[in-house]
Amino acid sequence: MKAYSIIVIYLFVLFSCVQAQNNTTKFQDKKGKFKISFPSKPKITTQSGETQYGDIITYSFKAEPKNDDNLSYEVHYLDYPKGFVDTLSTEGIYALFNGSQTTNIISDDIQSIGVFNKNLLGYVGREFRWQDVTTNKLSRVRFYLVNNRMYILAVNTKKEKNFNVSINQFFESFELVDTKPNSKKQAVSRKKEKVYKIKFPKATEIREMETPTEYGNAKLIGELYQPKLKDDDNLMYMVLVLEYPEDITKTSNFDLDNYYSNAIKTALANRQTTLISKKKVSKNGVLGIEVKESFRGGQIMIKYVTFLKGNLQIGIQVMTTSENYGNKSMNDFFDSFEFIDE
Repeated sequence: MKAYSIIVIYLFVLFSCVQAQNNTTKFQDKKGKFKISFPSKPKITTQSGETQYGDIITYSFKAEPKNDDNLSYEVHYLDYPKGFVDTLSTEGIYALFNGSQTTNIISDDIQSIGVFNKNLLGYVGREFRWQDVTTNKLSRVRFYLVNNRMYILAVNTKKEKNFNVSINQFFESFELVDTKPNSKKQAVSRKKEKVYKIKFPKATEIREMETPTEYGNAKLIGELYQPKLKDDDNLMYMVLVLEYPEDITKTSNFDLDNYYSNAIKTALANRQTTLISKKKVSKNGVLGIEVKESFRGGQIMIKYVTFLKGNLQIGIQVMTTSENYGNKSMNDFFDSFEFIDE
């Protein structure tokens, strides 16, 4: 099941969870018009270089705390000529992000493991995930283009530390200062109406990517809320929708039970989780499968329900600690899911 192996990699690389939260210090740079929480005082440097856009200065802030979950935390920013930036479409901005980092990747050992769109105050952003297969080091690099200024946030860590709260805390602590929301309308693809509804505990964030599958390229949309271990019984709530280019249930020799079976096997292998239980479920006449998994020796529990409806695979997931499994917030989230009559 090639399609699902890609999905679960996205799903589990996407989230950082359950590690001790580190002490952080809010850092603000007035000239750079941002503030962010570093785990230790960052080293500040500047570098000037001649580029195709003229002489550009890069301002860098880097912290390498000792005895931390991660190797380094970084913020960089640089200003492009306004006349150049004004000519860019959304796709042009994505290309600028891609070119800004791939020029520094000169080793075949560094492989991409994910690309996700994430905007801030209406400004275009994108996050890249990289893994060095030789050293097992992982990098998460997030870009924002705010007017003519590019911000670059990065966290480097070891593979075994990939799932730690400090990564998300750093990224989510980033704030723009004295900057108004983007009033320009960005060109976006027309969204398809949802075929389901569900109630998240609080406001969510959306992450998107495209991925190749055995049925052709598919669009992957993740909607999630991460409580960050505060004021909630759960670690993460998510709905993940995979939009195939066609109704795969109508393809030759398609078997729904076999599809779900292969999906579970591949998910367990890629997530390195242990299957506790599985059962068939139904919602508004749509057949699905419910799975309970454990991770990290039973410390983390995952409940995942997935449905296949036409060309959409819809997965609902809650991740929590073992002692909180089956809590009211988890049950309310799953109970709130239902398909919308077409």
